[in-house]
Amino acid sequence: MLGDLKYGFRQLRRSPAFAITAVLTLALGIGANTAIFSLVDSVMLRPLPYARQDRLMQISGYFPKGWIRGLQRHAGSFESIAGYSPNAESNVAEADTSERVFGADVMVNAFDALGIHPELGRFFTPDEARSSQDKVVVLSDGYWRQHFAGNPSVVGQTIRIDGVYRQIIGVMPAGIHFPYSDTQFVVPVSFKGGDPIDPWNHFGLQAFGRLKDGVTPAQAQAELRRLHPLLLPLFPWTMPDAWEADTTVVPLLNSIVGDTRPRFLLLFAAVGLILLIACANVANLMLARAAGREREMAIRGALGATGSRLIRQLLAESVLVGAMAGVVGLMAAGVSLQALVRLLPADTPRLGDLTLRWDVFLFAAAVSVLTGVLFGLVPAVRMASPKLRDALQSGSRSVAGRASQFRIAMLLVVGQIGLSVVVITGAGLMLHSLYSLSRVDPGFQTDRIVTAEVSLDATACGTKGQSGAPLAAGGHCQAFFQSLLDRMRGVAGVENVALVDALPMSGWDLNYIYDAEGHPRDPRQPAKQGTGRTVSPDYFGTLGLRLVQGRLLTDADASGASRAAVINQKMAKALWPNQDPIGKHIIEVAEEKSPAAIDPNVSSIVVGVVSNTHHDALSGGFDDEVYLPLTAKNEKPVMYVVMRTRVGATQTAEGLRRAVASIDPQVPVTRVRTLNEVVAASASAPRSLTILLLGFGALAVVIGAVGVYSLIAYIVSWRTREIGIRLALGAQRWNIVRGVVGQSLVLAASGSALGLIAAGVSTRLLHSFLFEVSPLDPVTFCGVPVLMLLLALAAAWLPARRAASVDPMEALRNE
Repeated sequence: MLGDLKYGFRQLRRSPAFAITAVLTLALGIGANTAIFSLVDSVMLRPLPYARQDRLMQISGYFPKGWIRGLQRHAGSFESIAGYSPNAESNVAEADTSERVFGADVMVNAFDALGIHPELGRFFTPDEARSSQDKVVVLSDGYWRQHFAGNPSVVGQTIRIDGVYRQIIGVMPAGIHFPYSDTQFVVPVSFKGGDPIDPWNHFGLQAFGRLKDGVTPAQAQAELRRLHPLLLPLFPWTMPDAWEADTTVVPLLNSIVGDTRPRFLLLFAAVGLILLIACANVANLMLARAAGREREMAIRGALGATGSRLIRQLLAESVLVGAMAGVVGLMAAGVSLQALVRLLPADTPRLGDLTLRWDVFLFAAAVSVLTGVLFGLVPAVRMASPKLRDALQSGSRSVAGRASQFRIAMLLVVGQIGLSVVVITGAGLMLHSLYSLSRVDPGFQTDRIVTAEVSLDATACGTKGQSGAPLAAGGHCQAFFQSLLDRMRGVAGVENVALVDALPMSGWDLNYIYDAEGHPRDPRQPAKQGTGRTVSPDYFGTLGLRLVQGRLLTDADASGASRAAVINQKMAKALWPNQDPIGKHIIEVAEEKSPAAIDPNVSSIVVGVVSNTHHDALSGGFDDEVYLPLTAKNEKPVMYVVMRTRVGATQTAEGLRRAVASIDPQVPVTRVRTLNEVVAASASAPRSLTILLLGFGALAVVIGAVGVYSLIAYIVSWRTREIGIRLALGAQRWNIVRGVVGQSLVLAASGSALGLIAAGVSTRLLHSFLFEVSPLDPVTFCGVPVLMLLLALAAAWLPARRAASVDPMEALRNE
């Protein structure tokens, strides 16, 4: 085999043009496959860094801490069950400034359930689940190294998180990102002793657990569903029977991967097709090269070489080409990983772990060898069994040429074009879908609007005023943001300024669970749910929301006495069709508690109806939406400032920072973006998928076009003497051009027909990725064949001109 490889290397060195073309063509396919496999491996296949991670399960739903404690006591399928809160930013004070840092609350047994040990210090103890002893924090390894330079003496120091001083008791191990990839610290979930309501008044925890040996996820799920009606009476109020009744238990890794799995599998299928196209292309190059080596193979056969010996030699050459392409492709994959990280949505799970690991190298090596065998087998079998006499006499080629010589090559080219059509059709559908998505009206104006997050400490509202004096009724946050509005109105270039606690299209919304006038409900039925926003009066005008009925919020509503609320059209029509919604009452229900009485003296009063807006994604519909004034009762520590401006975002942001610093220099201003950027970010997942598929589609088309060009050029080269004779006998040169171009178009038409049939079947799998576009979209299915025919025409043009310029006398002299 070593001798075969040496001989194959010498053969490739004698044909540098063939070697470079074959290696680069295959490297494109291998590099694309290696890069996507590295992505799939890092996100979907790589085990979590926890002990016996296959036993860790995610329990679907959002629960109060009392419910998780009930599961801990009664669920026999689990060794342990723990909970954690959604990832949220907090103000972490350092010197005279604060920065926004992601952190989470975890139950004190969470680390034991994961089976991990601290890198430094210790984790939480059961005593620290009491509210009086919970002022402790565990840092991530990254935060410890970045902010404390990896100093071991950090244990015992204190830091201020959202106005609360907490003692650092430990550091998580390196490589552990729990519960989320960007979590920088965790604090314990605590219980207030002697308060029976405390364990049940917040439905904000997610649960996970470690299964006992021998228990399957299905068995654990069945047990949790059996326990559901037995645990419901633990609530201090009547709960709806359907609340979290369909709990599921899935592996923790699967829950982290989430809905990225279908997207990555789609990309993996696309690059797999590209590799097949590249293999078919190189097989064609090998077949063309085989014609020049038939005499060599025939002589070696005459000297005693068996067919299997010749096949082994030829496969060694093709595997050598595949190996060289694998090295180049691996280098290309390593370079492209950074581009993948920038292109993929920022919330892609485990994206920070994207690296070329040893298993990726093994994958690249296996693909390289496999492709070498795949594209080399047909040419090897053909070359190893030539007709000896014909080959020895082939120094004088027949005038008519040999049509059978090209039959296999033509089939390979047709296959290339067909596969290219499948890839580019999928990319075209995604492009059409993205175009349709971009034309959706979000329901609000986005031009010249700059947004920024201004964050007070989570403990600021309703605790202390600016002077430090207690404010029993709250009002500090309301006063701070009202002062900020007043100062921003005087900033140069700012036309309008408003506040909102949840920016539309930002991926973060606040649920508004409510009962409504005229809609009584049974205590065992869930309350209605919509989206609630706390806004300043100028919010509607700044974003251009249209008043449909009634009035908008005013400064007078900030006192809370009017109890005013504005709702959207969708909510008004759903609740009170054919009725006047103005003056109707709604009341917020704390989480999922019993129905609230619609008391006119405490309920919110609908004073206006505004146009619908998309609040989550452009591809979604409209939800019930309630707009409430910023009052002392519902003040929020974190608000988004929304500014319509005549100047750039940078200048506007500087004005905002100066205004905030003039009130409180420790309040951070973050997430400065234009509203256009916010809306664009909401479509980042379909956009990144479309861009990648378009890139792969372009790659497939280029390789396919090169295949058409190579085959037509080789056919013209083979038929040079025939063309010369035809020209000498009076054939018109335009007929020669027409014949060459026609042959190319026939190949493209045949491949396109087969590709469209395959695409018609395969693109149905894209249905869940498409927005207002059919998987059999006629625009795409008509446009792709036209594109392929144009490319085939372009690929055949140079060989056709070469054929038409053949000198008859020169061709006959070569005979």
